[in-house]
Amino acid sequence: MEQATQVVERPADGFENIKTIDVARLLREEHLLTNEFAQQRPFRYIVIDNFLHADQAERIYKSYPAIDEAWQNGNDVHTKGKWGTPDVEGTVAGEFYREVNSPEFRTLLGRITGIPQLLQDPDLQGAGLHQIRDGGFLSVHIDFNRLRGSNLDRRLNLLVYMNPGWKEEWGGCLELWDMEKKQMVSSVLPLLNRCVIFETNEISYHGHPVPVSSGGVTRKSLSVYYYTDGRDDVVADNHSTIYVNTQGAEGSAKLLKNGIAHSARKLIKKLGGDGNF
Repeated sequence: MEQATQVVERPADGFENIKTIDVARLLREEHLLTNEFAQQRPFRYIVIDNFLHADQAERIYKSYPAIDEAWQNGNDVHTKGKWGTPDVEGTVAGEFYREVNSPEFRTLLGRITGIPQLLQDPDLQGAGLHQIRDGGFLSVHIDFNRLRGSNLDRRLNLLVYMNPGWKEEWGGCLELWDMEKKQMVSSVLPLLNRCVIFETNEISYHGHPVPVSSGGVTRKSLSVYYYTDGRDDVVADNHSTIYVNTQGAEGSAKLLKNGIAHSARKLIKKLGGDGNF
């Protein structure tokens, strides 16, 4: 009886060093992905499931580091329970970051998005490993538009979620908004190995304003931001993150409560406490 021959997919030409991302699949579907990205409004975005090879996504998830003193607390009035670290060296996720910042992947991403000559930020300013604890949220916003310490324009966000079995009732869905029409255009469940890529400009409002309520499971994601030296669309003056309230009176009450807590945290830190609550 003949044994079935196991087919081993050969790495795509020019992408031999990319082993975490399923780049062969991206190349096969490049035309479809390009069209889908271009058709979205009011800003361009795409959602790609199974972005990484399944075994690699599982490896990164299982090795995801716990929050410790090296993580940065991102709490302020418009964020709660947000922790992050750009220090990916020596972690399993470090290989992912090497690949997404490689010249060959950035070239492919430029073709899919129509934004050529994408540049990496080797310091992962604001990017890296992120976790949101129970009760945490991130108000809808547009991002800072230039890389600190340079004049590079922020152009793309790439997020890969690391949350197997995440349920919609747990909150924490990524929301994409059309603020001119004051309506949400998409809600993305942050499931394991789901990638979201979207352009960043003066109308790319996004966030996860519904607080996480997951019974103690943190909402995990890998974040990468890309830049260009100049841009051919609307150019705005330098600005930091700009937040909006998309939840009406409920959102105002939430932000007021969180603002009071944020002031208390700052006071406790000033008096020598840790203020991390």
